[in-house]
Amino acid sequence: MKLVLDLVLFNLATVLSVEARLDFRGSPWSLIYTTTLPGIMENVVLVIASLLLRTPSVLWFYTSLQDAGRVALVVTSAKMVALILLALLPGARWSRGAFAGSLVLSFLFLSGVRAGVRWWYEHRTAKGRREAFASLDPSESRVLVVGAGDAGEEILREFEAHPELGTVVGLVDDDPSKRGCTLRGIRVLGPVAGIADMITQTHATQAVIAIPSRAAAVTRTVTSRLADTDVQVRTVPGIWELVDGSIRVDDLRSVQLEDLLARAPIATDLESVRAYIGGKRILVTGAGGSIGSEIVRQVVRLNPSEVVMLGRGENRIFHIDREVHERRSSVHAVPVIGDMRDEQRMQWLFDTYRPEIVFHAAAHKHVPLMERNPEEAILNNVGGTRTLLRMAASHGTERFVNISTDKAVNPINFMGASKRVVELLVQVNDGRERLRATSVRFGNVLGSEGSVTEAFREQLQESRTLYVTDANMERFFMLIPEAVQLVLQAGALAQGRDIYVLRMGEPIRILDLARSYIKLSGLEVGVDAKIAISGNRGHEKITEELWSSVERVASTTHESILRVECPAIPELAVLRQAIDGLLNATRSHDTGAMREALHIIDPSINIPEVGEDSAAV
Repeated sequence: MKLVLDLVLFNLATVLSVEARLDFRGSPWSLIYTTTLPGIMENVVLVIASLLLRTPSVLWFYTSLQDAGRVALVVTSAKMVALILLALLPGARWSRGAFAGSLVLSFLFLSGVRAGVRWWYEHRTAKGRREAFASLDPSESRVLVVGAGDAGEEILREFEAHPELGTVVGLVDDDPSKRGCTLRGIRVLGPVAGIADMITQTHATQAVIAIPSRAAAVTRTVTSRLADTDVQVRTVPGIWELVDGSIRVDDLRSVQLEDLLARAPIATDLESVRAYIGGKRILVTGAGGSIGSEIVRQVVRLNPSEVVMLGRGENRIFHIDREVHERRSSVHAVPVIGDMRDEQRMQWLFDTYRPEIVFHAAAHKHVPLMERNPEEAILNNVGGTRTLLRMAASHGTERFVNISTDKAVNPINFMGASKRVVELLVQVNDGRERLRATSVRFGNVLGSEGSVTEAFREQLQESRTLYVTDANMERFFMLIPEAVQLVLQAGALAQGRDIYVLRMGEPIRILDLARSYIKLSGLEVGVDAKIAISGNRGHEKITEELWSSVERVASTTHESILRVECPAIPELAVLRQAIDGLLNATRSHDTGAMREALHIIDPSINIPEVGEDSAAV
């Protein structure tokens, strides 16, 4: 039926165009043309093209610009065939003006009838929904949409189609050129910074963030500004989550921790990683921790021949071992309980399993705790890593990837200092007995054990009070999966005596994170939960750095990963002697000697004495 209607409209356009060319004198030629060979052929081509492009099968209620494009292609194909025939047939009577007019009219008729049907359908259904919605109280679900772009327009369409879910009362956008303009009849009220005032003005009960391309910064601002209100904050999925590019009301979800990152989550090229891990024997130290266990999960998927999971905590190694075996992976996974400081145990491990690649995730990492136990920070992080590096070099290990921290840059505490010394150890051991050794610097990892978000969760459960060290403290953040992908990628990128970092965007204020965390938990700051400033817990920086002023940063083949080219480092023998002095000071529990020994190893290490101002920037 639709195809017949298309044929009627198509030929009607031809007749009207010819009549117009003949000043509507009633000439029979306008009808005769449709029975000539060109007229018949253009009808045949119209039918064939319509069937090939399936234009008759489109639901006209939902006609789109894409459907209009198909109609244009069908009409153009039919007319082009007719044009060729008219040009080739001797004595054929035709008018260029009439032909061009018939082409335009054909498209307008065929696409116009579709557009008319869609308008009628939308008008009828919208009227029905408005009548159904009239009985509801719109004040219970009033929505501000943040973002007056493509995603915002899609959201407006969805709320128009589903008014029972709420009514949009305004748009929020930072683009000054959009201020005061309307999108689908909804006015752009102002910038994101003023969203709290707009909530008050419009009595909105929901805020929907519709800026997938840069949602993190906007999400942090919105959740922080609305933390003192009971307004629900939702967001559209990121572009990487959408399957077909469309957004539906069903896609809207509550804001999650990863939405607060200063950038989109990074995915690395795992094919280059698979090339050096596949078929190899892998050792993961600290395999029971947040990062170590995720390394095991991702490495197992890259088909190594064997994965040795080393850790001191029996329960943690038990859990990751069980998880690997429950996945029924063909990879041989070996749980090993042991301390990397135990040289005899490590000798046995390397003699037995001969790991070709080592991912070193074992370390003490909590700054305040290590300030009270500096000996452990040095003995475990420095002494344990030196033992592992010695074993790796003497047993033919090919690659050694060490996990470091941004706290190793210009360190002012024992944990950061220990990790800086470890970085130097890794660098001087690079190239020793064919060993390729490198380090990866992390910022804070969202959701890891002992992380700020885990502390917030426990504090919220216990006292409804979140403790923030300093109102101005800020940190770089990343997710566990992308942190581990960075570790794996570093093994492929390593060039020698280098360190790798992720492009982590701007640091996030912990105070803003705390306010957002309360909001994400469905609570209201100042009503259901509060934030308290606890003060510096011991040599904590206000702001961390990813590299020092004497280090040079270079790009890599991966756009999201940077290579830190380090200045001259001491020779292995010199560093070994200096570390012996550090470990001797550690065993004597002389913190003053430990500070001096650390500064001798690297002058960038300056740990204040107890009682000195430690709120360093």
